[in-house]
Amino acid sequence: MDSPASDPAPSPASSLVPEKTVNAFLDDLRALVNINSGTYTPDGVAQVATYMRALFEATGCEVEIIPGERMGPQLIARRTGTGQGHVLIIGHMDTVFPDGEADRRPFDIHDGCAYGPGVFDMKSGLLVAAYAICGLVERDEAPWETLTMICNPDEEIGSPESHALIEAEAQRADVALVLEPTSDVARVTVARKGAATYTLEIHGVAAHAGVEPQRGRSAILEMAHRIVALHALNGTIPGVTVNVGVVQGGERPNVVAEAAYAEIDVRAADEEGVQAIEAALAKVVADTNVPDTTAALEGFFAHRPFTQSPRSARLFALASEAAAELGITLRGEPTGGASDGNTTAGLGIPTLDGLGLVGGLAHNPGEYVEIASIAPRIALLMGILRRLNGADLSA
Repeated sequence: MDSPASDPAPSPASSLVPEKTVNAFLDDLRALVNINSGTYTPDGVAQVATYMRALFEATGCEVEIIPGERMGPQLIARRTGTGQGHVLIIGHMDTVFPDGEADRRPFDIHDGCAYGPGVFDMKSGLLVAAYAICGLVERDEAPWETLTMICNPDEEIGSPESHALIEAEAQRADVALVLEPTSDVARVTVARKGAATYTLEIHGVAAHAGVEPQRGRSAILEMAHRIVALHALNGTIPGVTVNVGVVQGGERPNVVAEAAYAEIDVRAADEEGVQAIEAALAKVVADTNVPDTTAALEGFFAHRPFTQSPRSARLFALASEAAAELGITLRGEPTGGASDGNTTAGLGIPTLDGLGLVGGLAHNPGEYVEIASIAPRIALLMGILRRLNGADLSA
């Protein structure tokens, strides 16, 4: 006769993060996701900041909210500790969705996942940080000398207003941890491509398209030549991609277009790629196809390439030790998307990214996170913070 099946042993993560904590996390996640906080909805971003302020203050953090100029506010939470080291944690409050998206598509749970605008990228990541700090404080632990959390309002458009704050805080930190999401509980991000947005403007000569088209110089035609040349750069430089994503030109169909405009996304895996693509772009701009047209290119790599330095590799090793205690074999992998981790890594600060929840379909109406990843991700961040106490990150 078979013996009755016994209940499975609780996971190491569930002993650190019990079910009641996961339920509270989901309640907070519901509240955050149901706030419209697209980058260009500053009032909604301010509501997220107010909500997060209360959570951080409950852990003993001192919180400052800095009003934005055009964007929403920036939040800085600070907590002194009893350990060693200066830790910077970064997450963003904005989403890519328009105002009203949370009303049309509110937070929902089914099939083991949570859904809603920004649930994956990255309102859940903000909560991972808050709950990890809370979990340590509740155990009477604060294994750092200083811990600073930045919640910024504009990451989805390259952090134009918060970039200076992130740089300033990173230069005072020993390590940076970024709470962008991931696709697997065993995966973190150790490298990101640099990202740039360029604008290309073409000016030609207007003319009547039916009466005297020969007098015109079509900016649209010239732009078409440039678009073909730009896309032809793909595959010519290792780790570099080029995409013309926005094109505008002309005013009326019976007028030879006097002006055309394009926005170009450029990614590069390393600084060598940055230099090579900058030279290639300059050559494309200099190569005129339609006589009497002029071209002007503007832009730069706001996010420098994030490559894994020896010190960042040591940080990943510490994270791997923390993951092993949870029964997870951690993988450090690169990604093509940029984040604020590019900024900290570019300053030489050991950086580990992709520490948020597991899910997928970022920037998509089907965006989701896996509820089963809440406990292990909070526990992983707690373990990393413990191991950073006095850690030597030298190679």
